[in-house]
Amino acid sequence: MKYNILLLIAMLTLSLQVSAYTITTGGKSGDYFKVGNNLVKLVKGGKVIESKGSVENLERLVAGEADIGIVQSDAYAWYLSKHPKASPKIEIMGDLFKECIHIAVNKNGKVQDEDDLQSEGATIAIGQKGSGTAVSWDYMMKLEPGYKKSAVSFIGGSRALSKLALSSKEDKSSIDAVMWVARPDLNNKFLKIVRENPKLKMIEVDDKDLNDTYKPLGKPIYTFENLPTKDGLFSKGKIEVPCMEALIIARTDADDTVLESVADALLSYKSTLIK
Repeated sequence: MKYNILLLIAMLTLSLQVSAYTITTGGKSGDYFKVGNNLVKLVKGGKVIESKGSVENLERLVAGEADIGIVQSDAYAWYLSKHPKASPKIEIMGDLFKECIHIAVNKNGKVQDEDDLQSEGATIAIGQKGSGTAVSWDYMMKLEPGYKKSAVSFIGGSRALSKLALSSKEDKSSIDAVMWVARPDLNNKFLKIVRENPKLKMIEVDDKDLNDTYKPLGKPIYTFENLPTKDGLFSKGKIEVPCMEALIIARTDADDTVLESVADALLSYKSTLIK
């Protein structure tokens, strides 16, 4: 009820009719899609379209197929490092919320800590090619080349976790770690699977090379946060992991009234957007 009232107030306050615009988000079940729908409720005239994630959103903006997009900050840095000519075409409007890198392993598997991912013989599942998680892993390898020693498997989600639970040190074809990117929330589906499976555990990811400054922004892409892994106010169930910001970005040549209205919504009603 409180959220509905806040959204109504925001809609009445920010009921500008702007030029038609398109916001490219993510899958229908994800946070990016929800943010996109909340934004078009605040800033009229918008159309929300699904996407495979950050990379496709960046490609659509650069190609002029969308005006506004939502991306992981590491995907933004990764994309511009590969396509420097795209930089003048897009701008960061602001941040939304933190997303963190989660890595699960088998308690009796080859990988027991982050250092094992920087040695020969390990395989990490990172989701589909072009997914936000796959891009995060690629950007992590750029900052810490030691990760290149791990092989990758382009599967993710529950399927990957199921294979991880069945893995063993002796099976050279098995998956030894599963990575995903999500908001730091104990109710995250995959974190709950790990917490409830006696064969699985989360590991810390705290290589300080991941904290290197991204020069165009003058600050690191990743910051280290304590990720809760257990319930309870006094629980010691926390691990250190790198986190980044989810960003709203835009084409620099988008309609001025659209850019102004989106910036206003982000500055004044962020809590409404990310509910």
